[in-house]
Amino acid sequence: MTKTKAYVLQDGTVVSEKYLDQYAIKNGESKQIPEDHFKDSYQTDGLVQPLYNPEALAKLLEMNTHHYRAVKTKAGDVAGLGWKLKPKEGIEKPSEAQKQIAIEFLNNVNPRKTLNEINVQVMIDFESIGYAFYEVIRSGDGDKEIIGLEHIPSHTMRIHRDMNRFCQIRGKKKAWFVRYGIEKDVHVQTGEYHDKGSLEHEERANEVLYLMNYTSRSDYYGVPDVMPALGALLGERERQEYNISFFDNHAVPAYAVTVTGAELDDETEKKIQKFFQQDVKNSRHSTLVLTASRGDDDYSTEPIKFEFHALSTDMKEASFRMFRQDNRDEILSAHGVPPYRAGITIEGQLGGSVADETTEIYKQSIINPKEEMIENIINRYILQDGLEITDWVFELNEIDTRDIDKELNRLKLGFDMGAYSPNMILERLGENRIDDPNMDRHYINGHPIDGITQNEMNAVVQSVKELHETISSIVKKGWGSYGQHGS
Repeated sequence: MTKTKAYVLQDGTVVSEKYLDQYAIKNGESKQIPEDHFKDSYQTDGLVQPLYNPEALAKLLEMNTHHYRAVKTKAGDVAGLGWKLKPKEGIEKPSEAQKQIAIEFLNNVNPRKTLNEINVQVMIDFESIGYAFYEVIRSGDGDKEIIGLEHIPSHTMRIHRDMNRFCQIRGKKKAWFVRYGIEKDVHVQTGEYHDKGSLEHEERANEVLYLMNYTSRSDYYGVPDVMPALGALLGERERQEYNISFFDNHAVPAYAVTVTGAELDDETEKKIQKFFQQDVKNSRHSTLVLTASRGDDDYSTEPIKFEFHALSTDMKEASFRMFRQDNRDEILSAHGVPPYRAGITIEGQLGGSVADETTEIYKQSIINPKEEMIENIINRYILQDGLEITDWVFELNEIDTRDIDKELNRLKLGFDMGAYSPNMILERLGENRIDDPNMDRHYINGHPIDGITQNEMNAVVQSVKELHETISSIVKKGWGSYGQHGS
């Protein structure tokens, strides 16, 4: 028995089942994962294949709102808040000349990007793909001086099995890089080793600094934090596709048309479409007359029947709300990002100290270790090894999770109890120290308790009294003038 199906959408459009089959997601078939452009190079060039296709991981970032926001938030919190230079611990008089050299380089690492932008791009790759690269650019004069940094998109890079060479493919172009500090030259086009200094600058591969989010499953590649929630990412994608991937503008099927004994030809489709789009709208009593014929080789005596079956339209987006919430929570949990930092407000959730504690845990367990990773790379390889900066260290600015009023009250209490000196309080508030020995002393209720003789204490107390008398006289004079003026 021959049966042909079609669907009439709410806007009157007729869609045949054959057309629907083109968009059906069937078990075992491709989900349109991007092709691995390195598939021919794993054998010929000695490259190691990643655990997961980096192009597919990069595409996941565009497929899920919560994954995208979590990656952007973490990258911004780690590397997007600026940086500063601090004297190295134990250096009493750090070199100002070294500081100026470091600042000049860090402010001009790239003609098109700031160091903040490069760091954020590196962290986006680290969070979405699991590994990331800095390209180290040296001058052509003997290739000794580091003159710049650049970000290399991770999905374009693969690692050689010797773990010292890296290959990039973009389109039909191929380029090789070498791990920072290797005492060999590598040809930028062939990837072959040469003696150090034997290649011309144009032929020599640039160095890279490599970061990876460690997994015990690979010595070569890391994996992103979101991988345990991959099922939630794909489930969310399937939910979206089920609801909206085919039926544009929410055109939910309203009728199914079944033809028995013949094929649904183009002419009949047009008649059905016209009936639902025009005739029914103009008159509720319109009549639809359909005709169909069998093919020349069809000798069946079965009568031809047209049947219209109303479809339920109750399955809406709201039916998936809990499923979507579960997916969201799993994705954010894998990233370790509190919902409100990803732009999500959860109704009925307690705030106050609970939110403060959650943010502090996020800062200490997720953000700080990754800040230290970038700081160590910049300090060890760029400042110390590359620029010979020994007195200063690079430090990223941290996210501010403090309650300012509570912090000020705590610092005041600590100062009155002798726990904090004035300079210690200034440092905790992010301000510059004051070069005065009294600012490094501790006080209890305003009285100095360390590093001061009785005579010095009396002098300090006397100076405070004199200052108080001076201020009082100024205030009284001001109020007196004000009173005379107002009388």
